[in-house]
Amino acid sequence: MKKSFAYALLSLTLITSGCLGQNRLDELTLVLTFGVDQGKNGEMEIYTAVPVFHKEARKKTELLHTRASTFREGRDRLDNQANGVVETGKVQNILISKRLMMRKGLFDLLDVIYRDPKSALMTDLIVTDDPIEQVMDVDIQDKPRFPVYLRELVRSSHISEASVSTNVRRAYDQFYEKGITPYVTEMKLSENKLKISGTALLDKRGYYVASLDTEESIQLLILQKDTHHPIFMTVQLKGKDVGKKDEESQSISYSIDYTHSSYKTYVEGNQFHFDLHFRYSIVLTELLVQLHPMQDKEKLEKAIASEMKKKMEAVIAKFQKHHLDPIGLGKYARAYAYPQWKQVEDDWGRAFSQAKVRVIPEVRMISIGSLRK
Repeated sequence: MKKSFAYALLSLTLITSGCLGQNRLDELTLVLTFGVDQGKNGEMEIYTAVPVFHKEARKKTELLHTRASTFREGRDRLDNQANGVVETGKVQNILISKRLMMRKGLFDLLDVIYRDPKSALMTDLIVTDDPIEQVMDVDIQDKPRFPVYLRELVRSSHISEASVSTNVRRAYDQFYEKGITPYVTEMKLSENKLKISGTALLDKRGYYVASLDTEESIQLLILQKDTHHPIFMTVQLKGKDVGKKDEESQSISYSIDYTHSSYKTYVEGNQFHFDLHFRYSIVLTELLVQLHPMQDKEKLEKAIASEMKKKMEAVIAKFQKHHLDPIGLGKYARAYAYPQWKQVEDDWGRAFSQAKVRVIPEVRMISIGSLRK
């Protein structure tokens, strides 16, 4: 009787503790990064970065490669190369080449991920103009493992307003939300180092259309209200009444410590109008023009506001030229002009390209730093 009770208790302990069906880490092929590139004859070049846990191994990450016509087929073929049980539920990042996204839509590529309930939805999406094999084989001996390094690079660039941050879950929302067009972090390989280069803009089908550099990406994040203060900026003041401090310098640097924004949406004559109001509180951090920060305070504020307006309008003009709306102004159109929105909701990019967008910035300088002049 006592033995039967002991066996029953032991079985219950094994079941409830999760000890059954466990996997040893060094017996797993833990896929943390996928890379997809354009191949020959319509096939894709698929790469994976797999961390190596064996003590005898010299390299921390193993690179696997195969060719396949679909992402799903590629994953199956990679299983044949793995020296352990393949686990794909912890993928941290997916790298996609720009030339592939000109031929295949992002959402067709990710279809297999959205259909698999075991997929990691917080996986970062990254586009690059360089060959995926070179990007994934970059030398990072003095850095963390490749998937971890890539994830930290994307997150730090988003916090410093150098690029957006889009994961698999957010891309799904952008695809099914009619009032916005998708966008993805863009990265490049420079002198054998990885660097975030800005933002890749996609059309509603998920095809690559255009890019923003890091400076333009700041404007996009401000327009999206997705910033982390303070935001550090430097502008060139080239007005006739602004003198140079020396032969070359005519710039001013500041940090935006607070931003208040409000968007007004209305329709006139079947045309959407958006008035984008911004109130910035800035701190002067560097002054290389012939203006006094106290005596010429109003002139400086107006000059900075004028430069910010120019940059933001240039980025919006780029969106409208390519029939893109990564800001998400379509959601404001739906909220404040629903009857007119219903007529254009299936082709919002074209409707937005014909919209009238006014940027109205106000700048208030709240500090000039420690110097008195």
